[in-house]
Amino acid sequence: MSVLADSDSRMKRILTVAVGVACTVGLVLLIIERQAIVSAAKNSVWFAINYPSRTRRAQTQDDLTPFVHLAVSQLGYGPLMQKRFTSPRAFASFVVIDDATGTSVFSGGEPSSTLKTDVLGAFSQVWIGDFTELQAPGRYHVILDDGTASYPFAISPTVFDPAVRAVQRGFYFQRAFTAIEAAHAEGPWTHADDSDRAPAGTRRGWHDAGDFSIYNAQMTASLFWLLETYEDFSPASDNTNIPESGNGVPDLLDEVRWGLEWMRSMQDASGGFRNTTCFERYGPYGTNGHDTATAPHSPRTYVSGEIGTIPTARAVGTLAYASVVFRPFDGDFAKQLLDGARRGWSYLAARPGENSDGPTCPASRQDGDAAVGRHVRAYAAAGMLLATGDEEFRARFEETADALDNDPSTYRTNIYAALLFQRATNAASAKHQAIAERLARHAARMRADGAVHPFEWSGRYFWGSVNASFERGGAFGVKPCLANSIAARDDCEAAAANVHYAFGRNLYQLSYVNGVPGVSHSHTRSFHQWLATLNAAPFLFPGLVAGGPTETPEAADGSNPHARPIPVWGYWDDPAMPRGSATPLDGRYTDNDSWSTNEIDIVWQASALYNLYFAQWLAHGGQPRSHVQH
Repeated sequence: MSVLADSDSRMKRILTVAVGVACTVGLVLLIIERQAIVSAAKNSVWFAINYPSRTRRAQTQDDLTPFVHLAVSQLGYGPLMQKRFTSPRAFASFVVIDDATGTSVFSGGEPSSTLKTDVLGAFSQVWIGDFTELQAPGRYHVILDDGTASYPFAISPTVFDPAVRAVQRGFYFQRAFTAIEAAHAEGPWTHADDSDRAPAGTRRGWHDAGDFSIYNAQMTASLFWLLETYEDFSPASDNTNIPESGNGVPDLLDEVRWGLEWMRSMQDASGGFRNTTCFERYGPYGTNGHDTATAPHSPRTYVSGEIGTIPTARAVGTLAYASVVFRPFDGDFAKQLLDGARRGWSYLAARPGENSDGPTCPASRQDGDAAVGRHVRAYAAAGMLLATGDEEFRARFEETADALDNDPSTYRTNIYAALLFQRATNAASAKHQAIAERLARHAARMRADGAVHPFEWSGRYFWGSVNASFERGGAFGVKPCLANSIAARDDCEAAAANVHYAFGRNLYQLSYVNGVPGVSHSHTRSFHQWLATLNAAPFLFPGLVAGGPTETPEAADGSNPHARPIPVWGYWDDPAMPRGSATPLDGRYTDNDSWSTNEIDIVWQASALYNLYFAQWLAHGGQPRSHVQH
C-alpha cells in the first residue's frame, strides 16, 4: 500500500511538472507569437511611414549606371600627356571628334591592349584605346565604331588650371572660427562667424571633413601635402579670391598659414600639443550649423583634446618644415614656428618611451601604438634636420626610421618623414641612397598595380580610395618625374592616371571632384553637416574631393527615410542607389549622404591639390625640377 501511495505521489508530481512545463512553453510561445505580431506591426508601420519618402526617393534620383560612356578623363589632358580610354566591349576602330566643328581629327584602330578584371562585376574584360598622338588644343570626344561615345574633354596646356583653383579654394570653405562671406564664396555657401564657440586660445584651422572636428592627425597630413606643393611647384597665384588675396604672398601659403595657426594654438606651456578641437555631440543631420539662429539644435561650444607625444611629434615636424617655407615671406612668423617646434622637441625628449594620444573625440586616436610613436618621432626629427641642419636630428631620425614598407597616409607618417629627410640631406649620403632605393621599389609596385587595373589606377579600395591613389602617386610617382620627366616617363604617366581616374575614367564615368568648369558628370552630394543644414542649391561648393569606392562600406552607414528635418540616404538601403555584396568593387560608391564613400576630408583635398599641380606642370611640358634642398 505504501509503495502504491509513493508511486501515486510521484505520478502526481510528474504530472504537475509536465503541466507546468506545458504552461510555460505555451506562455513562451504566446509571448514569441505576440512579439512577432508586434514586430510585424512595427515593420508595417515603419514601412507605411517611410513608403512615401522611399517612393519619392526612388523616383527622383537617377542612379549611377556603369559604363554608359567610354571611360575617359572629363577634365582632359596636356598636349604631350598619354591619352587613353577604357571600353566595356571590343572595337575595330574609333575616332576622335572635334566638338567645335563636328569633324574627325584622329582615327584609331583596334585596342592597344585588353585586360581581364574582377573589379567591374559583369564587365570581366576591358579594351583600351590610345590617342596620345592627338596633341592639338581643343575640346573633343571619342566614338567607337558601334557608336559608343565618351564625355567631352579638353586638350590644352592649361587644362588643369580650373581644377587647381577649385580644389585649392575648397580649403577656404572648410575654415573654422570665421565667417564664410558671399564676396569670397562665389555662391550660396556662406555661414556666420562661430569664433565665440572656440575653446579659449584656439584659433583658425580647417574642419577635418563633413563634421566640425579639427584633428592634429589630419591637419598634419594636409599641411604636409600643401607644403610639398609649394616646395615642388612654387605656385605664385595671389588672386584666387580668398580674404588674403592681393597681399603679396601666394594664396596657397595664406591658406597653409590658416592651418598652422590652429596647430600653434594647440601648444601648451609644457611644450606639448593637444590633439583635437571638436564637438562631442551633434543634433540630427541637417540641424548642425555655425549659426544657432538657423541651426538651433547645434552644440554650443567646441571642446579641446588632450596633450600627447604623438600629436606633439607631428606638430614638431610640420612647424619645422613650415618655418623653412615661410622664411622668404615672413621671417618673424618663421621664427615663431621654429621656436614652437623646438619647445615641442624638448617635450618629446623628456618622454622618450611615451606614445600618448588623448581620448577626446577619438576618431583618429593612436594611443599606445609604439610603431606610430616611432613614425611621428622620425617625422619630427626630419623636420628639425631640414630646418636647422643640426646633426643631432639626423641621428634621431636614423634611430626611429623604419623599413618604409607601407603607403603614406594620415596614420603612417614614416613616408612623409623619409621625404623630408631626402630634402634635408645630400643625395650622396648612404641613408639618402637607401631611402631612394626603397621609394623606387614603391614606385615600381605602383606602376605594376596600375598596369593590371582596367583604368590604370593605382589606389586602394578602402575609405578614401581616391586619396590613396593620390598619396601613392605624390610620394612615389611624382618625385622621379619631377627630376627627369623623360627618363621617368612611366612614373609620370602612372601618377597622371590617378588624376584621370578621379575625373571620370572609372566604372561610373563620374568625376570624384565636383564643380570644375568643363566637367560634364561629377558628384553632386556629400556627407557634410553644415552644408546639410544650409541646404543650398547646388548643395556642394566647388572643388570637393569625394572619398570614392570602398571595399567594405561601414555597416552603420545606412539610410533613415524618416529622419528629420531631412531624410538621410546612406550607402545601405537607398532605393535610388541600391548596393549590396554583389556590387562591383569599383562601383561601391553612392552620390548621396554616405559618409563611408562620400564624405570629404582636408587630407584628400591636399593630396589631390598636390597631384593637380603636378598634372598642371606636366601639361605645360614637364621641365625637370630638382627637389629643393636647404
